[in-house]
Amino acid sequence: MPLPLQRSTLRYPLDGALGTPAMVRLIRVLVHDVNGPVGVTDAAQMAGLTRAGTRRSLEKLERLGVAARLGTGRAQKFAPKEGNPFLPFLRELFMMEQRQHEELLRELRDAVGIPEIQVAWMLDQPAETFHALEVGVIAETRAINWIGPELRTRLIGLEKRFNLIVELGVFTRADSPGIPDGAVMLWGAGSSPDAGRAFGLQSHTESAERSLRMSLAIADLIKSDPSIIRRALHYTSRLLQEGQGTADSDIGEWRQLLETYSPERLRELLGSRSSRAERLRRSSPFFAVLTPVERDRMLKQIEDER
Repeated sequence: MPLPLQRSTLRYPLDGALGTPAMVRLIRVLVHDVNGPVGVTDAAQMAGLTRAGTRRSLEKLERLGVAARLGTGRAQKFAPKEGNPFLPFLRELFMMEQRQHEELLRELRDAVGIPEIQVAWMLDQPAETFHALEVGVIAETRAINWIGPELRTRLIGLEKRFNLIVELGVFTRADSPGIPDGAVMLWGAGSSPDAGRAFGLQSHTESAERSLRMSLAIADLIKSDPSIIRRALHYTSRLLQEGQGTADSDIGEWRQLLETYSPERLRELLGSRSSRAERLRRSSPFFAVLTPVERDRMLKQIEDER
């Protein structure tokens, strides 16, 4: 097998910058997830890479003029190299990536939004099976014979638009294998990360306490990475642009809070037991914008505190 042709980095700088999944992940962290200075350890966690590999890749991005090194020693961070002509296009590229994922989730939720469906979830497949997506639903027993064909009809257009194969599993409460770890809730039980684990409705008090635990865990994440606020702001703006019906009022209130509150005040609100805070937690935008690593950290914290 012939060796790949070595090409000029002056003529083709994006070969090096976008040449590996690791480089793409780190550029996403730099120009989209954080869009500012980030330490090697935090970048490694957000990108799902080793610390040593992250440092090597960030240093390569620095040599390519995509990243800039700030500070020294343990305080050293890397940031996007402002003035690089590719930065605006890279930012737009990752924004388009985010918008496509949000659109996919919205269409999936629309498809499974049937009263006879009690819980629905989505499970991402590994990278090597990029075009496959698992969707599982728990439906009422009396509807089990027609729910599958109905969902298949609803999902055909989505499969074509997103070039996906949706692998559908339809269960009753009695035969359900359980919601897989890492699944994204699409419908039912509040569509929260641990929703439906007992496959039953919870009391208002139990639901409120679980929601508070989630908010406190998110507040801790914001303390270590305030860029979550910016991501949530983009997300709420996107929702309002699409229109969410009666939910627009609370989403608009969230956007105003994200624009005006300091990170400290937002964290206080997330941990508050006031009636306003409890109401806003029902439409919290934060969980939807967490990275898989952040989501795992949040769920682990909730489990550890039980």
